Amino acid sequence: MNFIMKQVYAHVPKGALIFIISALIVCNAVATYYGSDLIPNITRMITILVLLTVFFMIKNRMANIFLAIILLSLIGDAFFVFNLGEVTSQLSTFFYIGSYGLLMFLLSSQLKHFKHEGLVSCYLLILLCLSTYFLYIFYGAIKESINSESALYLSIGHGIALMGLSLFAFAAYLTRETSQSIMFLMMVFCFVFSDVLTYICDLYVYYWAFEFISNMFHVASMVILFAYVYNHKPQEEGKKRPIGHYAMSNSGSIIA
Repeated sequence: MNFIMKQVYAHVPKGALIFIISALIVCNAVATYYGSDLIPNITRMITILVLLTVFFMIKNRMANIFLAIILLSLIGDAFFVFNLGEVTSQLSTFFYIGSYGLLMFLLSSQLKHFKHEGLVSCYLLILLCLSTYFLYIFYGAIKESINSESALYLSIGHGIALMGLSLFAFAAYLTRETSQSIMFLMMVFCFVFSDVLTYICDLYVYYWAFEFISNMFHVASMVILFAYVYNHKPQEEGKKRPIGHYAMSNSGSIIA
């Protein structure tokens, strides 16, 4: 799969990709202002395809879990764009939840050395309480607006997935304050703001600026995700030194 993607995107000019991204943002703003839903939503899909192009022009391959996350997001965007009714809307939410679940699975391996003491636990406890409270308010607000029981459960599952992803990202940041953990936390915040604004436009009041900002947050989250994937380095297990390998210590003694 990675070899095929590399071959497809091997000969695309880089300057053209920058122009495409800039054009997508401008078209998104103009189309949203004039009340067009199709063009701004299509930009969500095109952005992922452009970012895939850039990535496979630079690197030969992508880890399977990252490719699965991106493909799930792309399928979710496809159902979001070509929304033909309640079923496609629910499928879009389902695939978004799947991508968030894989992101949480990805972070779970980084929380083996999680600090359970002191301020870290207090921060996470406060965040959990606030998230649970907002989720309860969210449930009370949408249960009257959504008639379908399956759509209601998917929306709640979507909220739980966002809450869990936020907790995992914040815990990873507090455990390892690296550029990668900061990048992941920013990506999660973009996902949260984008989805919250989408729910506001769909269930409460529509305002073109909210939709534009929501799409821009979604685009930003995908850009940060690709940056995270590009800079991701798998954690290496303790490497066993070959027999007969020695190093010289500072004191001059030989150490194994």
